[in-house]
Amino acid sequence: TVDKDVNLEVLDFGGSGSPLVMLAGLGNTGHIFDRIAPKLTDQFHVYAITRRGHGASSTPPSGYGVDRLADDVLAVIDVLKLNRPIVAGHSVAGEELSSIGTRHPEKVAGLVYLDAAYAYAFFNASQAPASSPPVLPPAGSPVLAAIRAGMQKYTNVRAPALAIYAVPKDLGPAFP
Repeated sequence: TVDKDVNLEVLDFGGSGSPLVMLAGLGNTGHIFDRIAPKLTDQFHVYAITRRGHGASSTPPSGYGVDRLADDVLAVIDVLKLNRPIVAGHSVAGEELSSIGTRHPEKVAGLVYLDAAYAYAFFNASQAPASSPPVLPPAGSPVLAAIRAGMQKYTNVRAPALAIYAVPKDLGPAFP
């Protein structure tokens, strides 16, 4: 339970070592990590969270702004009594990472952006974004519309961070 009448699905993949909390991209659940999480359990105790409005988590009528979603993550960390976990997020979860890293960097050991450090997650006005943001699904549901409306541009992430992007193995003849 992270808010009044809001319960989140939290997966515990087990493992030994420091806690690692994984956040899914928009439209996904914590189960998106079912195949990779077991490969990390030899070094981390791995958890995954399904954000509100998705999967088995509650779908309240409100509470989809990025800071509220990040507060949900922090509430799970508190309930599980995790000591400064690493928090990794995919895609739009980069927003939640940046919210945590801006407002509560002391609560995490570090942030890992998995194809997630777009301009809405880290914004530098002096530079053009290194890559285009992902195409978000149309606002066909109130949950997606609320998440889209809650996007912010973070400029002061104060927690240690690592950004990882997928690049195709073969970019074609123009890129030998």
